Amino acid sequence: MDAPHTSCAAPGRSSHLSPAPFRDGVSDAQTVPLRTILARRDLALEPLVPAAPDAHVRWATVSELLDPAPYLKGGELLLTAGTNLPTAPEALDRYVTALVSAQVTALGFGVTPVHDAVPDTLVARCRAHGLPLLLVPRETPFVAVSQAVGEELERLRLAGQRRFTAAGRSLTKAAIGATPVQELLTTLSAALGCWTQLLGTRPLGQVGRVPPLPDEAHELIRKVRTPGGPLSAKLWIPPDEVVLHAIGDHTRDRAVLLLGRPKPLDTTDRAILGIAVALLGLLSRAQPAVVDDASRLATRLLLTGATPDTTVLRLLPALLTGDEPAPTAYRVLHARWTRPSSQPTPSPTLFRTRLVDDTSTPVRAILADQGTHHAHLELLDNLHAAGWLAALSRPVPGSALADADQEAAMLLIRAHATGRPLLPETQPDPLETLLETDEARAAARTLLGPLAGNDSTSRTLRTTLRAWLAHHGSWDRTAADLGAHRNSVRYRISRIERDLGIDLSDPEQRMRMWFALSRFPDDDPSPTNRRDMSR
Repeated sequence: MDAPHTSCAAPGRSSHLSPAPFRDGVSDAQTVPLRTILARRDLALEPLVPAAPDAHVRWATVSELLDPAPYLKGGELLLTAGTNLPTAPEALDRYVTALVSAQVTALGFGVTPVHDAVPDTLVARCRAHGLPLLLVPRETPFVAVSQAVGEELERLRLAGQRRFTAAGRSLTKAAIGATPVQELLTTLSAALGCWTQLLGTRPLGQVGRVPPLPDEAHELIRKVRTPGGPLSAKLWIPPDEVVLHAIGDHTRDRAVLLLGRPKPLDTTDRAILGIAVALLGLLSRAQPAVVDDASRLATRLLLTGATPDTTVLRLLPALLTGDEPAPTAYRVLHARWTRPSSQPTPSPTLFRTRLVDDTSTPVRAILADQGTHHAHLELLDNLHAAGWLAALSRPVPGSALADADQEAAMLLIRAHATGRPLLPETQPDPLETLLETDEARAAARTLLGPLAGNDSTSRTLRTTLRAWLAHHGSWDRTAADLGAHRNSVRYRISRIERDLGIDLSDPEQRMRMWFALSRFPDDDPSPTNRRDMSR
């Protein structure tokens, strides 16, 4: 067996693995297969010196320099019309060898306007040095080749996004199965096309044919398992690249996830692996030091739609409390970073939950109900002291998290207007009993009239009206909150009065509008629209 090649991620650093190499550093996630570009009939590229089947292109670029190598990063499809192509054999050989040294994927030669055909001497030199050479016909402009590469890269990016979302749902579902560890390994193996094995003090599960591990692999496993050791490592055991990743608490002996396949992991693969690692960590009841991708995904799934994802809902008690008794109620927290410095990653210790989604503004979190008013006030005060202005919903069952999410959003608007954190009123609101939820939403749509649409203009007007009402009609504070000009705010409020036929100087009308906005279904009450609306 060939001697394995190993590499480790530094201890205490991010658990994302380093990108798989492509010609000394170009990742597959950043490239498109050259064969895909050659298959495009609209380009009609003709290979004169063929490329390897696995050749990939980072980008297509044009250069007529005698030595373009210093300006290349590797993996390019270099396009030239041969304006400065050397004719002397030694100079032409230097030109080709420089491109090979720069790790150019292929050279595309346009036959007009300088040359009527690709020079035979160039074909011979490219063949001798193994540089793929393509003929670009006179009907194909270079910009069309560049555009085609960009289109294919975008198509691959969108496909990767869809694959990541599907895999995330499948892994989350596997985590609540009867045998969650084995089901997670099986799902991960199918998603990545690899074999997998989970090792603790003993084997905890495996899928596929695991090859015999050399001594170097056992030494890496020992290092990754050791508290304070590297979070991840890579090992080459022909024909597979083997990835090792720590699972569990960084302060005690950890399990190690191994997976292997011949093709290196790309960006989407590593994101999918990150979800599996996080879910395995949750199953091992380890408290993560920071919010991870699985936490964000689970939070979004639970707060999306009128009814949370039932698969994740069943996992909710374990996600929050592990071995402790399951909560009887939950709360949703919304928080905004208030300091001029860049927003930090929310700490599960500070937020008292692992279910935090910080991918949007405001940050949203799901907490187990603390049981006492004092405990919730203490949480909000601690967050405020750390730079977070937050609001917390009433306690609800897991099936009503979407309603709690909307309540927390409305409370945060009021908190932002007053500059202090907010809890809902502890005494029941007698007005809430006057209308059922469905009736309240129907009334909200009627009151909002043309503002109840789902188009961008209606959403912008609702966002502006919320902020204006929350700031008690202050033009300057509303404009600052929305990131708009005060004249734009004035115009929008005037348009609302005109479209609805109301006078917002009337406190009763303002009350009716606040009622409607606070009960409008499937709406994000957060003032996230930062662009002026055209008049």
